[in-house]
This record gives sequence, C-alpha cells and structure tokens, in this order.
Amino acid sequence: MITYKQFNLSDCLNSLIVADEYVARLYGIAGDNVYLLPRGEQAKTFAETENLCKWFLSKNLGRNGRVVAVGGGSVGDVTGFACSIYKRGNVNLTHVPTTLIAQIDSAVGGKTAVNLDGVKNAVGTFFDADTLIDIGFLQTLDNRQILSGCGELLKYRMLCTNIDKVYCGKITEDVIRACVDYKLSLCQVDMYDLSSRRALNFGHTVGHAMELSCNLPHGIAVANGLYYETLLAHKLGMCSKAYFTKWSAEAAKLTDILPVNKEILKLVTADKKNIGNLICFVLPNDFRQTILSLEQVISLLCCG
Repeated sequence: MITYKQFNLSDCLNSLIVADEYVARLYGIAGDNVYLLPRGEQAKTFAETENLCKWFLSKNLGRNGRVVAVGGGSVGDVTGFACSIYKRGNVNLTHVPTTLIAQIDSAVGGKTAVNLDGVKNAVGTFFDADTLIDIGFLQTLDNRQILSGCGELLKYRMLCTNIDKVYCGKITEDVIRACVDYKLSLCQVDMYDLSSRRALNFGHTVGHAMELSCNLPHGIAVANGLYYETLLAHKLGMCSKAYFTKWSAEAAKLTDILPVNKEILKLVTADKKNIGNLICFVLPNDFRQTILSLEQVISLLCCG
C-alpha cells in the first residue's frame, strides 16, 4: 500500500526503526527501538544484514511485527533484504523514503538487494512492503541529491510520456505520484521482473558499471547510462537521431557525460540481467530486451 502523508515518528513507538546515521541525526531519530546503518552503499553487505537480523532477534521481533525503514535506497534495500529472510519473511515492513530516488523508485515494487564482490545488487529478494511518502523530506536534500534523483526521473520521463508532460522542471507530488503509479502498473503484472517490468532497467546496465567504476551517485550514473544506452539504440537503428539529440541533451543538463572505455564497459558483464556471456539491455524506443556481445558494446560505444 502506498500512502502520501506527513511522517510522524510518534507513530512508530511500537515498531523497530532502521535508519542510516546521517538520516537519524538530521531528523532526530533515536531510542532503544532504533538501529543505525552506515550511510550509502556501505550498508549493503551480508555483514550488515546479519547484524540487523541479530538485532531483530535481540528485540524479540516476532511474526507480524513491524519494521520501519527511514532513509534512502540503501536503507530500504538492506532492511528489506533482512526482513525478507528473518523468520522466513513473516514480518511487516514500511518504507519511509527520504530521497527523491527512493520516493519515485527504490521504495516501490518490492525489490531488495545487497552488493557482493564489487557487483551492485548481486544478491536480493522480492518482498512486498508498504510505503509512506512524505514529500517534505525533499526539502532537506542538497542540490547533488536532487540532481541524482532527477537522473532516475529522466528514465521515467523517457519511458512514459504522461510523466514527461506532468514534469515541468519542478519536483511536485504530482510528479512523484505519476512515477509511482507507472511503476506499480508494471509491477502488478510482472512482480518478478520477467517481462514488462524490465523496462525499468533502462539506463542501468551501463549506469551501474559507471556507478562502481567512477564512484558516482546512483542517479547521476543512471543519467550517464541513459545517454550511452540511447546512443547504443541510435547506432543500432532503433531510434532516430532527433530522439537521441533530444534526450541526450536532457541527460547533459543534469551532469557532465563522462567518457566510457573498455575497462568500464567490461563491468556490464556482471549485470544480473545477462544471459550467459551476452549482455541484456533495455533500449528505446520499444524498451524491449536487446541482447549484445561485449565486443559489440565496446565497438559501438568506444569507436566513435
């Protein structure tokens, strides 16, 4: 269930709260029922998952108990993963996303994940959860975090013309609702990412590789990924030059587009969507799965 309302910490007195250290300080989240994670991708490890599950045990979290994850995508990912395996998933989880990326994307749809051996989101589960969206949290984000969120928003604008129409250069509740509604429409018919939901991976194959290799915020990496995957589609004759020109300019408004090389592109071989040694992309305009070899990708993106 998705709820749009102001988050009230007093509503969580009978729940266990998981937040990262930065979010906890920023919003005054403290107490015996609060567990603090490291900030960002450092939280997404098996070690942190194990520690969180041990804390659940120490707090006697029982079946049908409630956990509230307050924070960005990393908090939601690792807390969701822990809840999905603790007591075989017989606990309730509410996401309270505090970043733009989490509100429009990662806190919706039930995906959980941790990283493994330098591969982003290599291990994870699907776990249904509630989400409470309070757009007031966005007022505390700095410009870099907003731009990162706009990178993920750009994906939605390219996927859905209605979202692009609603977006007028401003982040409003209507924009967030449009993104959430669109994602839910895909997840309701394809919860486990087997068909139509794969469209949401657009920009993320190259994007994840750049996130890891260039140490970029997730949404900025996605903006780069959208640029290169649209360029890939153009070179394959899947979209027009006008389409590429329009959307590449939108990506460039958000961030400098960094160059890719063979070493960066080799990282796409670890993408979880791949089939054997072949790389699976979701490319415009139809956003269906396109399968390429690594050699083809390097040739198309590194050779002019």
